[in-house]
Amino acid sequence: MNRLNKALFLTSNLKLWIIGIVLSMILVFIAFFIGFLTYFNKLSTIILSKFNALLDLNVSARAFIAVILIILAGIIILFSIYKIYKFFSNANKDLFENVYLDSTLSKGKKIVTIGGGTGQYTLLNGLKEHTSNITAVVTTMDSAGSSQLLKTEFGVLPPGDLRNCIIALSPFKDDLRMIFNKRFGKNTSLQGHTIGNLLLTRLAQDSDFETAIETMQTLLRCRGKVLPVTLDNVEVIAISKDGQKYFGEHEIDTKGLNIKDIFLNQEAKLNPKVKEAIKDADLIVVGPGSLYSSVIPNLLVNDIVKEIKKSKAKKVYVMNVMTQYPETHGFKALDFIAGIKKYFDPDYILMNNTKVSGDKLKNYAAEKKFFVEPLQTQDKKYICADLINDRVAIRHDSKKLAEAIYRL
Repeated sequence: MNRLNKALFLTSNLKLWIIGIVLSMILVFIAFFIGFLTYFNKLSTIILSKFNALLDLNVSARAFIAVILIILAGIIILFSIYKIYKFFSNANKDLFENVYLDSTLSKGKKIVTIGGGTGQYTLLNGLKEHTSNITAVVTTMDSAGSSQLLKTEFGVLPPGDLRNCIIALSPFKDDLRMIFNKRFGKNTSLQGHTIGNLLLTRLAQDSDFETAIETMQTLLRCRGKVLPVTLDNVEVIAISKDGQKYFGEHEIDTKGLNIKDIFLNQEAKLNPKVKEAIKDADLIVVGPGSLYSSVIPNLLVNDIVKEIKKSKAKKVYVMNVMTQYPETHGFKALDFIAGIKKYFDPDYILMNNTKVSGDKLKNYAAEKKFFVEPLQTQDKKYICADLINDRVAIRHDSKKLAEAIYRL
């Protein structure tokens, strides 16, 4: 029944095109009748004479011919039904499901996500089940590992976060998607590089980095698109309260304690495609993710905050579930909110309110990571919900997070 409902849904979406084809065929028939019928008078006379000869047969002979024609038509109909059934059977169910999902998801809301790292990966992994009109705006200031090496050697934008977001938007099964996350082992010249990073870098050599991203998105049939926040090669710099300077996302992520200020080493122009996506959005989601090394770096790019404020879309900030040592060590809910409000004031702030067992929290405390208690307030802009999956690690659950956001 579920498959029948989906088939009816697809048929209803195709009805205008079917009507158009039928009307076109009628027009062709009328045109033929008006312009060419006289040329076929002789042929039509012969056909009509043969048809009349059939009608002149006795009743038994005509009944016999009619039965033969009915049987022939029945065989053709049954065979056609069987072939249609086989087409939508298990051998082709993935094709059928993909056609159905592409049709339904293309009607979904236009959502722009802004961030990077595992937080944005988690969010996109869930949102792609609700809409394919997703634009993931991704930080391009990664300065660690494979991304930094490829940026230095080939002059490309750091591909790591972009690769993760492309993978997140792919509808393929995990075993296929995760091929692009596989890293080369130690003691090789490609040590630490992922297949996806190398693929993006190689594709960029034939054209440009944006085209490389589009090609990889096509390869993975992404439900949405991934855009670097800027095409300029810039670094993020943070200064702590005691004057210590941290250069690059990696240093901020690993050493950035008590951050007071954060800025770029030079001006960065906003990607024009990001500007258009923000302008057309129904919903803009900032976070979740590392506040100073994944989220705020996007907001430092010229004009992006101005475009977010101008947009008629609803703006949502997704607060982190746990603090992260060192950059948000000791943070409370108000500290996360204050960090974002330096740049813009969201319409909604989404917080997790599910409690976590003390035993699991003890393990995190050993790594100086602590649970972020939601803000207690009656203000309707602060939304609390069950957003986490703590079966393996205490982090946002893709499905729960996407559903909470899509309800907005």
